[in-house]
Amino acid sequence: MKKTNLSLVVVFLMLLSACSKDNDGGPDGGDNGYPSAVKGTIYYDWATEGILKVSLPEGVGSAFIPDDSKLNNFDISRDGKYKLTVVNEQTLGDYPIRFTLSDISNGSIVEEFIYRSPALSAYSKGYLSHDNSHILVLSNDQEDGITILKRNGEFVGRIHDINGEELGFNDQRLWLPGNALLIVHNNYIIRLDPPYTSGKLLKEMEYEDWGDVAVNPAGTQLAVRIANHVYTMDMDGSNLKQVTTSNFKEAVPEFSPDGKYLLVGTEYRQTGPFGWMWSLKIIPNDGKEYNVDPIAANSPGVIPVFVKGKNKIETAGGQMIWR
Repeated sequence: MKKTNLSLVVVFLMLLSACSKDNDGGPDGGDNGYPSAVKGTIYYDWATEGILKVSLPEGVGSAFIPDDSKLNNFDISRDGKYKLTVVNEQTLGDYPIRFTLSDISNGSIVEEFIYRSPALSAYSKGYLSHDNSHILVLSNDQEDGITILKRNGEFVGRIHDINGEELGFNDQRLWLPGNALLIVHNNYIIRLDPPYTSGKLLKEMEYEDWGDVAVNPAGTQLAVRIANHVYTMDMDGSNLKQVTTSNFKEAVPEFSPDGKYLLVGTEYRQTGPFGWMWSLKIIPNDGKEYNVDPIAANSPGVIPVFVKGKNKIETAGGQMIWR
């Protein structure tokens, strides 16, 4: 059962009082619910409801993938046409992982294959490259390293270490345009171009608490959490700017498909030993600092993520993608 947070109730009442009675709960009071410049689809994991989605600027929400404990992860192609699901089909003594690439418009299967990790990990995850030609496979076992497959499952390569140092389980790995990779390793942000035999240091992060790195679609800008707030910087590590503030914590930023906005997890809080949850808000990606506090008045331009007709800020607790 969801617990209602008192501070969120206050925010909901403030927002509802600001909305027109003729509006179905959109955050800007317009017929569509969102500014027309805010486009795409936000996909997000929430509790036992599975993967949900909200289409922008209409604000129409719906279920996308039913709750499934065997679903390791999902991904959506940058053009919004394809869905990748990675499902654990483990049986006694066997650890197959099923990768399925399907057409979102009609549900037809484009590619499907079984993958078995070298470490026999049942919890591999997959991520589509920008051009939909390759899949980056990550595992919860360090022995597996980073595996790169063609989208039909054909093996391309595997990266086990950086300068002889084994990659950590919590190190982030992200696709860049041109099938390059961005790897977060220790305090370093590193770029690897095909064939992934050498890397380039982009930035040494001299902070005790940082992470949640995201890349804009053009591959020219990064968003990152430093301590309790979100920052942006250019791909070379320059032009670092704080873009969120509050009396709470912000995390897990995601760029909009056109790179002009940031989706941010606000009031980020722990729900158990391994669980986290957050409220979804959108801010312009213009280098300015936006107050996204759940109680104090937010800065002009902050857009809480609503589903039309529900009149409450959407909450997530797992994967979050904007395509």
